[in-house]
Amino acid sequence: MSLENWLNKRWYPAVDGDSDSSIPLPLLAPLELVFRHGSRLRKLRNPPEPLPVPVIVVGNITVGGAGKTPLVAELGRWLQERGHKPGIISRGYGGRAKYYPYNVTAQSHPLESGDEPLMLHLMTGLPVMVSPKRAEAARALIDQHGCDVILSDDGLQHYGLWRSMEICVVDGQRGLGNEHLLPRGPLRESPERLDSVDMVVINGAPLPVTEAQCGERADFVMELEPALWHQFNLDQTSTLKLASGPEVGPCHGVAAIGNPQRFFNALRGLGYSVMEMPFPDHHQYSQQELQLDGETPVIMTMKDAVKCRDFWQSHWWALEARAQLPDLFYQRIHQHLESFQPA
Repeated sequence: MSLENWLNKRWYPAVDGDSDSSIPLPLLAPLELVFRHGSRLRKLRNPPEPLPVPVIVVGNITVGGAGKTPLVAELGRWLQERGHKPGIISRGYGGRAKYYPYNVTAQSHPLESGDEPLMLHLMTGLPVMVSPKRAEAARALIDQHGCDVILSDDGLQHYGLWRSMEICVVDGQRGLGNEHLLPRGPLRESPERLDSVDMVVINGAPLPVTEAQCGERADFVMELEPALWHQFNLDQTSTLKLASGPEVGPCHGVAAIGNPQRFFNALRGLGYSVMEMPFPDHHQYSQQELQLDGETPVIMTMKDAVKCRDFWQSHWWALEARAQLPDLFYQRIHQHLESFQPA
């Protein structure tokens, strides 16, 4: 068992259902105290300089994916449809650009941009800017692209970035895990952090433990629905978008995301018999490890697909999931934009 799987079984015992995995890792308690102290120190820094446009941070307080990136994509589309000029900023985890801020294009390589920024640009067509200093990326979007709304993919704990609104996404299945901070648990900040954000969005129908942890803090439930099938074109910088995918039957499911099981379950919900191939989050694929038989379809997430496009094969498919949110969620966003006053 990998270290990641071992920790997940102890961080999320309610999801695993194994009573033997519910040991609260007491030996890590001193390290948890150190992390808690460091988390508090980050908040004590001098307040960042305000930006002239609204900045909406979409993040979470747990490590791993919770569904924030699909929410950023859908919010970006919604803003664009209503006449705004949104732009997306990201830390660019997994990428090492030669310079920052880095402007993501269709020709970008995920080893430069990071996988999620490239995926967001290809799915939405919106300008995406990457920098470890997110405020720097935001100003570049304003100056170079004339963006009037900034969406930050992650960055809830990046207090060097000024923000006008915070949205925290919580995985409905995993919730807050054992409610301990790293490395004893999966939390990057204490559960009380949910009290200070503007909206808490639960990704998927919440399990009872998630309902108990979030309680009245939860504002909306988001559902991720399979929406479009993609196959990369010969130029490898664009995809062919299709309404239907491979014929229902056996498939290899490939996922290197925070919760791969959610993707595999979605494929089964579409009728596929899935041979699961989970990888660690942000895994960089090699051509050799995906040398499977040439007939059975390989279905992966869009986040995985952008890392495999250099050796894309004709029987491979990427499935894009889109976030479904109630109208009241977007009404709250609209109210925030209407009331925004530049500093």
